[in-house]
Amino acid sequence: MNRIFVLIGPPASGKTSIAAKLASLGIPEMVSHTTRQPREGEMEGIHYYFVSKGEFSELELIERVTYSGHHYGLSKAEVLKKVNDHPISIVVVERSGLEQLKKLLGQRVESIYIMIDDITIIERMLHRGESNADIQRRFEYAKKNGEFDHWQIADYVVKNTKDIEDAVRQILAIMGLAVPALVPSQPEQTKD
Repeated sequence: MNRIFVLIGPPASGKTSIAAKLASLGIPEMVSHTTRQPREGEMEGIHYYFVSKGEFSELELIERVTYSGHHYGLSKAEVLKKVNDHPISIVVVERSGLEQLKKLLGQRVESIYIMIDDITIIERMLHRGESNADIQRRFEYAKKNGEFDHWQIADYVVKNTKDIEDAVRQILAIMGLAVPALVPSQPEQTKD
């Protein structure tokens, strides 16, 4: 049975970076649609499907979010294509997206909550150049929407406060996969 691993968690928990790392290891990532313009370095079909508001309104969506005046959504077609074509795929969504994926695919969906402490969140946001006002707004939004409590609804919890490689290794173990490049090699012991 093909499975989807859903990454959820508060802002700056590393969900997107973890998903990108997993994708770089060959695990297909579901790509969302957005009405915003591509940023420098973003590529169509890899980071997002960039569409007009009219095209966006025509999509059958599993999840729909509006952020800073732009629409983002995960299409049902993208979900079904990935789950039918790949034994394992990944996606980053909010709680509502997780709930819709479970309604659509049931047992095929497994959720992983990326846990992080408040201090690390603030440090990461400051490092990304976010203003104090933006950080406060995102914190308030996350608390209001229960994003710090979603670990209670997840199938697995992975703490991501140190090296991203540790979190990726944990997720690969949850998936039942091993990637030699991530696991430190042990010297072979020879018998004399």
